Amino acid sequence: MAIMSVVQGSSAPGRAIALAVAGGALLTISDAGLKYLAGDLPPGQIMFIRGVIAGIALVMATLGTRGAAALKPQKWGLHAARGLMAAVATFTYLVGIGSLPLATATSILFASPILLTALAPVFIGESVGWRRWLAVIVGFIGVLIIVRPAGDAFQWAAVMILLAAFGESVRDLITRGASGRETTHSMLFSMMVVVGLAGLFVPPYDWPPLSGEHWLMIIMASLIWTSAHFLLIEAFQFGEAALLAPFRYCNLFFAAILGFLIWGDLPDWLTWAGSAVIISSGLYILHREVLRKAPVMAADPVHDTPTDDGPVQAGDGEPPR
Repeated sequence: MAIMSVVQGSSAPGRAIALAVAGGALLTISDAGLKYLAGDLPPGQIMFIRGVIAGIALVMATLGTRGAAALKPQKWGLHAARGLMAAVATFTYLVGIGSLPLATATSILFASPILLTALAPVFIGESVGWRRWLAVIVGFIGVLIIVRPAGDAFQWAAVMILLAAFGESVRDLITRGASGRETTHSMLFSMMVVVGLAGLFVPPYDWPPLSGEHWLMIIMASLIWTSAHFLLIEAFQFGEAALLAPFRYCNLFFAAILGFLIWGDLPDWLTWAGSAVIISSGLYILHREVLRKAPVMAADPVHDTPTDDGPVQAGDGEPPR
């Protein structure tokens, strides 16, 4: 409520940016909670409990504002496939985040839009011009700078985070197959359900009992994660994806601060350099996407009109995991 009151007097673009940045900050706080939990609990246990808590919170909030119809999927197969890829991304992220600085993991996740561009010709037959292919190659160089596969600093945990970025990319490509009738709330709810259920099938199965501290942390992380989704949904009501997508990179700033305050982690200069390369590549790909879509938008001014529940985006602003 405090965040909403701050932005109510702003212009629509300013309000959208404020909501997007606030949502990104909350996501980073939630990720810090996951990193803390990943050191003590198996991934499947975290996935299941967070799915239950976040799902209940989403249902309660949606029923009070949008009604039950907003939670109903139209294409069940699409929701299931999308949820499974989100489960892959969540599992691999939880495996990797416990062994990496939060800012390093966040930087590697920024490869998701780059992977999406590289996978689009394979999955949906989208044509990618040479400029975007060049940006993809440059972006992967940035990933290699961070991961350093041939150096002494190489960690398999970084590969797991890269697999999480891959899962996010495929999930977002599946989202592009959503019809205009699919609501953002239904997509979020189905993702929470599938990811939570997937946690039941992820070894190890001998889940340890949770301490009071664990319960407090996972409840807070789940509710903060859900709140972040709502802020981002609200942001897309006031601003277009092209306006908001660059602000996702503010998450690196938040991750660096939290990582230092909680664990004393500071990324080395190669991580910052690789992050700069990935961010530059991602922003250039976004620029080319805007130019590519401009003629379509001019010819069809109602293209991508948001539903009453907010537009279903694919990779421009959807939160990961």
